[in-house]
Amino acid sequence: MTDQQSGPQTRTYEATILVKAAAARADYDGVLAAVRQTYETEGASFIELEKWEERQLAYPIAGETSALYFNAYFSAPPTSIDKIERRAQLGETIIRQLIVARPGKELELIKTQRAKQAEAAAAAAANPPVPEY
Repeated sequence: MTDQQSGPQTRTYEATILVKAAAARADYDGVLAAVRQTYETEGASFIELEKWEERQLAYPIAGETSALYFNAYFSAPPTSIDKIERRAQLGETIIRQLIVARPGKELELIKTQRAKQAEAAAAAAANPPVPEY
């Protein structure tokens, strides 16, 4: 299956990326650049890279007890996924990641749902409920 937006040789993927929390607190821009470089060096093009939050891990990973989570949508050639995973393992920034294929239509549905949620949140913030006395 191909993603028509990205070209005939690419697919759309979703990734959840965990990075070292202490490193992100010390140099967020550097960590973000390292994550981007890990993917883009292997031919990936980010559609969206969203910072989630820092969380305690259920168990230590590579000696880390907390991680900063990112969620990403990107397009890349299928042959580059193994290379991205290997580059992440060899690097010092990403401690864990999960990459899954996402068809283009599903990605559009996700974007539409997020836009509706953002509109609803903005409307709720603009019109807060009036307390009853």
